[in-house]
Amino acid sequence: MVKRALCSNCLKASSACICSTIESIDNMYPLHILQDPSEEKKAIGTARILKLSLSKIQLSIGEMFDEQDFDLNNSYLLFPGDDAIPASGLNEQPNFNENSQFILLDGSWKKAYKLLMSNPFLQALPKVFINVDAKSNYRLRKSPREDGLSTVEAGYYLLAQLEGNHEKFMPLLKSFEFMIDFQISQMPAEIYQRHYLDKK
Repeated sequence: MVKRALCSNCLKASSACICSTIESIDNMYPLHILQDPSEEKKAIGTARILKLSLSKIQLSIGEMFDEQDFDLNNSYLLFPGDDAIPASGLNEQPNFNENSQFILLDGSWKKAYKLLMSNPFLQALPKVFINVDAKSNYRLRKSPREDGLSTVEAGYYLLAQLEGNHEKFMPLLKSFEFMIDFQISQMPAEIYQRHYLDKK
């Protein structure tokens, strides 16, 4: 079986390369993505868009992480919860500053929850939630949550709300939409209809 050629930069098939859509963005607040290993080489994975686009970002792959690699006194976890703080209201928090780091969990909802449960230090971090004004455009993947988002969409909303600037981070969504549109274009219409549209 012949393996498809991969782009060494975006890690997608050469025919599906998204590099031409990537724009460099100087984000004020650093992100650290913790990625479940099953997501690393998925054709429709979106964490790589954040990794390629943002100036202050780290991506770590695994199931267990060393808490010594994190500044636990100045980190926030993007995760819903009754005690979560709105991203747009963090300026009112006494410890929030330009060096505050935001951790995102990359994986299906089940895998993201497993990452959280497998790393107790993450559970102790203050949680942050984002206000979302539209449903996810992740048309090739379904979440059990009505408010579920892809990792790049979550990163977009988080950074836009932290900085109060949605336009600055729009290139993230443009790359994401390019990727999704390409994948759909390679799929027979009846397959897309049956497996995605009819299941809405």
